Amino acid sequence: MEGIAKIKERILEEAREEKQKLVENAQAQARDIKAKYEHKAKEMFNDILDKAGKDAEEKKRRILSMAQLENRKALLQAKQQIIDEVFEEAKAKIKKLPDENYQTLIADMLIKSAITGNEEVVISEHDKNRITQDFLAKVNKTLNDSGKQGNLKISKTPGRMIGGFILKSEDLEVNNTFDSLINMEREELETEIAKILFEE
Repeated sequence: MEGIAKIKERILEEAREEKQKLVENAQAQARDIKAKYEHKAKEMFNDILDKAGKDAEEKKRRILSMAQLENRKALLQAKQQIIDEVFEEAKAKIKKLPDENYQTLIADMLIKSAITGNEEVVISEHDKNRITQDFLAKVNKTLNDSGKQGNLKISKTPGRMIGGFILKSEDLEVNNTFDSLINMEREELETEIAKILFEE
């Protein structure tokens, strides 16, 4: 779907823009953790040598192994936090798209999603000033021209979403909210974002 492709591309663009700042932060955290545990391992190793010598190598190996495990866990947490921030920033930027770009995207999605052209369109409170009945009149004209009813109308009750819409008819509901579309694609996008951010 073209709408999904545009959203995916926008998210990937945001990930690339955030790469330098976010990767440096994650790497700094990793260095701090590594330094902390290496220092601890060295101190313990010297203490063991002074006291009992025989078990020094084994205990050093265990300490370093624990340090590496903690380091990996902390790095994974930092990476996940970074990825979460990328998604949140992407959502915020989608919300702030210029009206003309946003309306073009929504119009295209509505035309492709409308089944009969007689559905109710649930939008967010944030979108009520740009997804208006006048805007829908243009979409309805296009639907009419393509042989559908062209009678879309805005729901009186706004939805809780960052953007996009839900199309409702008596027996069907089509969820084209950006929240839903992003969540559906998140697993694939997380892999791609991780490659961009962390060169994995």
